[in-house]
Amino acid sequence: MEHLPREGSLIEDQILLSQAASGDASAFEAFVLCHREAVWRFTRSLTRDVGAAEDALQETFLSAWRSSASFRGGGSALGWLLSIARHAVYRQHKGRAGEPERMESLAELGEAAGWGADFDPLDALMVKDEVGRALARLPVEDRELLLLREVEGLSNEDCAGLLGLGVRALKSRLHRARLRFVAQLRGEHHGH
Repeated sequence: MEHLPREGSLIEDQILLSQAASGDASAFEAFVLCHREAVWRFTRSLTRDVGAAEDALQETFLSAWRSSASFRGGGSALGWLLSIARHAVYRQHKGRAGEPERMESLAELGEAAGWGADFDPLDALMVKDEVGRALARLPVEDRELLLLREVEGLSNEDCAGLLGLGVRALKSRLHRARLRFVAQLRGEHHGH
């Protein structure tokens, strides 16, 4: 997956948020325009319910407006926003019981991903529908992690902080998420 271009920079974000903290609504509007698509992609990847994703998007920017003075610039503004968005989505689903996730071994994941098979995942990446279906079948934690790391381009450190993990744990989860994605993509490519 390739990283999408980003409009603003860390310095621009800091300036816009500083101005927003002083009550400048147009500065905050410019900030929203820079990050709206990324936040939408993220909230939409965490929930299949479009209405819930829209609610989380609105809640994210409302919360960011209210707390714009609290952004200190220690990380990216996008990472800060995605952390707010993540909490907004999970607050909506609070109280829903989830099934415990089965932990596959690396050998099982590797086999499902096609290690040693005649399959080139880059061929399938050209087919957007296959990628979308493969991503949609992943557990939400995998979609979330792949979107943060591979699509939005957050660093391992930013992802780990956002998800409340250590960097080593994040790398392990990312490796497994990538394998699950390739396995799903391989299934799509072979019509399973």
